[in-house]
Amino acid sequence: MTAKIKKVAVVDDGDDTAQTMINVLEDGEFDAYRQQPSASLDSLVEEILQNSDAAVCDHRLRYGGFGDLSGADLAARLTRRKHPTILVTQYLDQEADVAIRKFRSDLPVVLRRGQADEPDELRHAFAVCVAEIDKGRRNERTAQRTLLQVLSISAVNGEEVIDAIVDGFSSDDAVRFPLLLVSEDQRHRVKEGCLLVAETNIRASEKVDLYFENVEIAEAPDADDGLA
Repeated sequence: MTAKIKKVAVVDDGDDTAQTMINVLEDGEFDAYRQQPSASLDSLVEEILQNSDAAVCDHRLRYGGFGDLSGADLAARLTRRKHPTILVTQYLDQEADVAIRKFRSDLPVVLRRGQADEPDELRHAFAVCVAEIDKGRRNERTAQRTLLQVLSISAVNGEEVIDAIVDGFSSDDAVRFPLLLVSEDQRHRVKEGCLLVAETNIRASEKVDLYFENVEIAEAPDADDGLA
């Protein structure tokens, strides 16, 4: 599955972590290089597309000229352009709810830093990326129409977030996601206690892997509406 991937761009603002990733990729018989910053996010995407077959992106890109770039945003843009891309972060538990969740539907694979230190793990991750790009989402990435019960709305670091129970995933563990994922014309109507409906991968094994698409205010449900 990864036979078509040879040259891999490593996007990381840390010298040591970038070199470590390059070493792991080279151990896996990939031709890896460190991607340098570009004038804009759009130009960075184009450079990576032109010069590599795939990419590995750190999430927090704050130094070395990257200008506080979101690696999740970059990785999602590359994936939408059918470029196999793995997002790697040592801050998954801190960033998953908001900064990464915004882009999670377009991120086939997100690895904790410690999971990305073996060539076989990266080969498997690239295979998952290629399969989703070629064939669409499978298994725990498949979306189902699902009810979300809003427990609260709050501000975290200046951004409004929703805490909700996801029907079919867990009845006693709230999931947090950005309010901006709700349809723009309905955001002002979202209140504590209301019901939303969304396309969600409720078969995900971990809460950090959940994504939400087409989030809207739910109409009064009935027994035949097809909700999960």
